[in-house]
Amino acid sequence: MMKWVLNRKPFKSGGIENSINTSTLYPYILFILIIILLVLFLPIKVLLATDYKTNIYMKAWKVKEDTFSIIYTHSVQLTEVIETYDIHGEEIILKESYFKSYGAGLPATTPYSFEITDRGFRIYNINETMDNLIYRTGAEIANHRIIIGNEEYKFLDFSKPRSGIKFRIKRIPLGVYIVKECIRWTTKNS
Repeated sequence: MMKWVLNRKPFKSGGIENSINTSTLYPYILFILIIILLVLFLPIKVLLATDYKTNIYMKAWKVKEDTFSIIYTHSVQLTEVIETYDIHGEEIILKESYFKSYGAGLPATTPYSFEITDRGFRIYNINETMDNLIYRTGAEIANHRIIIGNEEYKFLDFSKPRSGIKFRIKRIPLGVYIVKECIRWTTKNS
C-alpha cells in the first residue's frame, strides 16, 4: 500500500505583499502620475470654432499646419469660393481667395494682386489680419467646408444650419482639448 506524504514544510510566504513590495512602487507611480498631469496641462495651439453669439465650443483642431482653407458655394453665383488663411502666433491672416465667376457679392476690383488661373480668378497677397473671422453655416447650397492639412470637415458636422461660427487661434491645455472633443463626439454620436 502506498502512503501519501504531505509536505509539512510551513508556508512562509506572507502573500502578495511580500512578493511585490508596494512601498518601493509608490515613487514610480507618483512620478508617472506627475508626468501625465504635466502633459495634460501642457498648452497646445488650436483653431477654435465657437458659436458667434454665445461663444459655446463647437469644435477645435490642433494646429499642425500654419495654413487652412474654407471652401463654400457662393449663394448667388452658385460657384465655389476658396479662401486661404495663414496662422501667425494667435493671428489669422487672409492670404488669398479663388472664385470662378464675377457677380453679385464677388469682387469686381481689388487693391491686391490679381490673376486668372485654370481654377478661376485669384486674389492674392491680401495679408489682412482677421480680428473676427465669422462664417454663417449654409443650410443647403453653401456646403461650407474647412480644409486643414489633408483633412476636410463639413461645417454641418459640427454646427447647425444658419449658425454663426467664429474661428480664432487659442492656447488651451491638452487635457481640456481632449475632454471637450470627447464630449462633443459623444453628444454628436448619441
